[in-house]
Amino acid sequence: MALVVMALSLGAARAAADGVKFGVNDDEGMFQKGASPFFSNLVGLGMHDNTVTVRWDETSPDGFEVLDPATNVTLKNFLPATVAAAGLAGVTLTFDVYPRHSQAAGDSATNAPKFAAWLTQLATTFPTVTHYVVMNECNQPLFVNPQYDGSGNLVSAADCGEFLAAGYQALKAVNPGIFVWGIGLSPHGAKVDGQSHRDSSPFDFLSALGTWYKAGKYSGHPIMDGLDLHPYPIPQSTPFAQGNSIAGGPAYGFATLPLVYQAFYDAFKGTAQPTVGPGRLPVSLNEVGIQTIPSLGGYTGAETAGWGIEGATGSEDYQAQWYKQMIDAAQCDASITNVDIFKLLDQSDLGAWQSGLYQLGWVPKKSADIVKNEIASVTTCPSSSATFWSPPASTGKSTKKPATKPVAKPAKPAKMPVKKPVAKSVKKPVKKPVRKSVKPVKKK
Repeated sequence: MALVVMALSLGAARAAADGVKFGVNDDEGMFQKGASPFFSNLVGLGMHDNTVTVRWDETSPDGFEVLDPATNVTLKNFLPATVAAAGLAGVTLTFDVYPRHSQAAGDSATNAPKFAAWLTQLATTFPTVTHYVVMNECNQPLFVNPQYDGSGNLVSAADCGEFLAAGYQALKAVNPGIFVWGIGLSPHGAKVDGQSHRDSSPFDFLSALGTWYKAGKYSGHPIMDGLDLHPYPIPQSTPFAQGNSIAGGPAYGFATLPLVYQAFYDAFKGTAQPTVGPGRLPVSLNEVGIQTIPSLGGYTGAETAGWGIEGATGSEDYQAQWYKQMIDAAQCDASITNVDIFKLLDQSDLGAWQSGLYQLGWVPKKSADIVKNEIASVTTCPSSSATFWSPPASTGKSTKKPATKPVAKPAKPAKMPVKKPVAKSVKKPVKKPVRKSVKPVKKK
């Protein structure tokens, strides 16, 4: 039924001559400084986009996250070689930027200006990187804390908005051509009902973000060039056509994206911030993944129960077919311009993520060939013409893709020597979505 709802909610048709850009959200290539097969394998699949996480640490002297306190190695040490290697491979890098500590994100009055100043430094230092995601899953306490005040009022949206808007203005001041995706919305959360909860509904969060925006100093200007969404199915055994389970609260999934489109439209219609659909705001699905049960050795720990990563729904066949459906469906939604699968290469810790197209040792899963072939062969909507979502009262007839679609690749930087990766003792920050407290939370 959800797919029927999605089809009925999409408006006028358009030609998708350029289609959707596919890539991965994975830090592995960054931590290897381009010395591993990461970028060559990525390009070999027909993917030319890589999102990497670059977190701001308010406790660090230069604002870059400290990875090894004993040696003072920070994330900045990995970026020059990574930017160079990506450029040489023809891969567009996107920096996913947000505060390292959730309580720092929950104090926007103190920290949003500092975050913006750090972004100025980052964008100036790496001018060839012209795509950013600002903020991440702000409706989850792992990323913005607190979510509520003592009276049960949602406060995370206002804090997130301050960081997003300040970051947007800082990046545009460095280069007006920088494309800024906004918020990386988590797909689930508790309904806002006047009580304090662990997290917040994505729909209520967007409503609160719109209320903050319309009442504040940024209301006369956009605060994002595109909307970034994370439509993970939770659990992953949820049928693709259902979108997501709502057992833990309101949620959206791939097949129910019109629900979040509507919420964003309701929050920002009539303002300077363009909306999805009538406002032709582009949409990126910057994190989405289906995990598999490894068939090889080298993995450690134990899989987290309750996520549907078991039996048939943890198989390589299931992952491959889910990704195939996703690629086809993305080409039919004219608002979607970018899709990044979460992980190209599995993580070794079973408590982390095994949603990659490769197992450890770069052994391809069944999904590698399926994704490669589907990207190459399905460049337009396979069932009809791709369509933009329209709110119920809208009858817009535009057939054009968003003019601001970030398709241009940054110029290749000068070739730099590729350094060997640092010692394995350096801890890698693991970026992943938070789950409801009723289910175990995988280790970040």
